[in-house]
Amino acid sequence: MKSFKINTNNHTVITILMAALIALSPFAIDSFLSAMPLMATFFGVEINIIELTITLYFLGFAIGNFFGGPLSDAFGRKPIALIGIGLYGFSALLITFCHHIEVVLLLRIVQAFGGGFATVTSNLFIRDWYKGKEVARLITITSMIMMLAPLFAPVIGAFITHYHGWHGVFYFLFLFAIVLFSIFYIGVPESKKKESITKKITGKQLIEKYKVFLSDKKSVIFLMTISFPISGLYVFITSASFVYIEYLHVSVENFPLVFGSNILLNIVLSLVNTYLLKFYEPQKLLRVGLIMQLVTALLLVTTLVFGFDTFWNVFVLIVFFIGSLGLIFGNGSAILLNINPETSGSANATLGIFRFLLGFSIGTLIAVFHSDNLIPIGLAMFCCSLIGNLFFIKYKKMMES
Repeated sequence: MKSFKINTNNHTVITILMAALIALSPFAIDSFLSAMPLMATFFGVEINIIELTITLYFLGFAIGNFFGGPLSDAFGRKPIALIGIGLYGFSALLITFCHHIEVVLLLRIVQAFGGGFATVTSNLFIRDWYKGKEVARLITITSMIMMLAPLFAPVIGAFITHYHGWHGVFYFLFLFAIVLFSIFYIGVPESKKKESITKKITGKQLIEKYKVFLSDKKSVIFLMTISFPISGLYVFITSASFVYIEYLHVSVENFPLVFGSNILLNIVLSLVNTYLLKFYEPQKLLRVGLIMQLVTALLLVTTLVFGFDTFWNVFVLIVFFIGSLGLIFGNGSAILLNINPETSGSANATLGIFRFLLGFSIGTLIAVFHSDNLIPIGLAMFCCSLIGNLFFIKYKKMMES
């Protein structure tokens, strides 16, 4: 099989594969947005019950990250990625046979666990193979490619739903997992050095790996710096159907296009970021992204409070809010992984855990305290950005002292 192994010097292939790994969850979340009303009818429940399949996915993903990161340090990146992809695909297939929504919700947690288990290894593959600015550049590129998933997933999901119903969407997720599993099994080499793979870990060691990371104050402060701004994206994703279809009266047919268009600036700024990294340090670019997001979030809240919440006002501000992540995610992840390289697996896992737990918690709160306007959503996005900026100021002071 050696002749089929992918050359890690081929940055194009590596970035596409790592982006595909990261895209497991955007596809699982965004591809069946258009199918949610059909699922509600099929299972005889209200639409807010079906929305739990999104918030519970955040929870399952966080749990998968919790175990996947440290286990990949002990057993290697590749086997953890393969197990995760397998769980993800098998759960998607089982959902198509369900007749009770409770079983679907349980399987969505399992699917999310697999997605988190696999996705946590993507940045670690890159961190193992490359160094310095190259890590920030490649993580930014993979993030940019990954953001194409929310651009196309709703369109693909709407097309599949039209011809094959909601079941077809989960068949698609199953087939996507099969293809990805096959490529990784045959072609992707293990990135972790053999002497570093112990192939054993106890519960105590699992906790210890997080204790080592969490005992480093700089790492924790910086974790908060990027987790809160990223969680603002999940606030939007959870509420997207309400924002555009119910409140701004976008048709179901046009919703996938509007939803996907929110991602375009993120892709553009991710491309710009890869170029700017030739001249500027990741921390400087991160700061620009954080300030851009905070200003946008403040304008969004002001717009909503004073009743200027027209479609274009809300749409443009959300575009800039999400677009700022093109400067935040790649640079922030690279800095976090390099603060304490020996705990990079735990660091990357903790980032996934915390941001998805935030998404789960804030998204659930918004659902529970549902309002007939967009102000709670705007406030949640603003608070996420503000807290991230405050933690960044704290981090800078710590580094300067």
